[in-house]
Amino acid sequence: MNKREKITWCLILALLSLGWLALGLRAQSQNLRVRVVSEQANVRVKPDISSEMLFQVPEGTEFQVEKKEGEWFLILFEKADGTKGKGYVHESLVEAITPVGRAQAVPKKNEKPAETRKTEPVKEAKQPEARGETSRKSGASGVSVSSVLKKISLSVHGLLNYLSPSDLNQAAEGVTNYYYLAFGYNRKADLTGLHFGSGYGFDLFYKFYPGLHLGLGFDYYQPSKNNRANFTTSRTNYSVWTKVGVKDLPLRISLMFQPVERFYLKTGIEYHLAKANYLYSVYQSVGTPEENWMSWTGQASGHSFGWLAAAGLNRPITSWCHFFLEGFYRSARVKNFDGNNFYLDSDGFKQTESGDLYYWQALVSPNTSYPVLFIRDQAPAEPGVINPRKAEINYSGFSLKAGLRFRF
Repeated sequence: MNKREKITWCLILALLSLGWLALGLRAQSQNLRVRVVSEQANVRVKPDISSEMLFQVPEGTEFQVEKKEGEWFLILFEKADGTKGKGYVHESLVEAITPVGRAQAVPKKNEKPAETRKTEPVKEAKQPEARGETSRKSGASGVSVSSVLKKISLSVHGLLNYLSPSDLNQAAEGVTNYYYLAFGYNRKADLTGLHFGSGYGFDLFYKFYPGLHLGLGFDYYQPSKNNRANFTTSRTNYSVWTKVGVKDLPLRISLMFQPVERFYLKTGIEYHLAKANYLYSVYQSVGTPEENWMSWTGQASGHSFGWLAAAGLNRPITSWCHFFLEGFYRSARVKNFDGNNFYLDSDGFKQTESGDLYYWQALVSPNTSYPVLFIRDQAPAEPGVINPRKAEINYSGFSLKAGLRFRF
């Protein structure tokens, strides 16, 4: 065999060896599987932490690997329609396993020996963990700030409440009926009560266990309702104007259970910093402007504990921003109101009275009485007062909440 033939045979053998090696590497890649070893792993569209997230998977989930691109595995998963999909998962969130489930070592840049991390602090800061892709820490170094932040979410929302503060509504109608009868107007008042009100709120949640979140937050709302009744008797014009309102700032601690990404249940305890107010004005005139008038204005504050129960739907907008819609029932009754009552009339007479908020029936005839509500320095006991008690304002009711939840 001459020299040229030797060279030719060597080239052929080298090419066959390379082909055989390539087929072996390809087969090994096709047989490679990975298992998620972090609490949750993000599967993304591209091998980049800023890429859109397809979904999240819990610890223990396994995937078939198509190939590895730098620090990322291109994995295969099954879609809802039965077809195959592809996505990228970072190497720090998974471990490689054989087809029978035995773990294989996969080098991770964030698991270098201690002496290497000390001598290359700048390079260590550029690893996936510093960029927020992984929350796992080795050894006894403690919990990283990034891993804590990944468990925190912040929500802001608007809300629409339905409530029925019966003592306030009944008193407004009772005062109007009282003056109807006093001025000889044979009619019953038909007022629109205070029920609906809008507001806003804020919640901060911490995920302390898979699917369980502990929250701190508050709501604020201040609905009010005006009613004005005009009537004429014996050439005299009368007007009775009533306005009732409430304010509420419930501070809450809550527990949210999220069995799936798009649905959650929530319960909580609230401490209500509440206010109630009223305005009763009576005008009497032969012409215009009004010649005689008098008004009572009351403002009172109270506080009480309550509870709530809620269910909501959660829809991702991006990987860090979700829209949610929540319906909930709130239970809260406040009895210990105290404040000030201000009286003023067209003659310039003024009077201020401080005390508790009372509710009673005012007797106007042997068989007729009307509910009224005023702030008094002591329980009313004058003639015509029936069943006096401290007023109870009901802040219970159903509400609808919509907002955005941000994840760090």
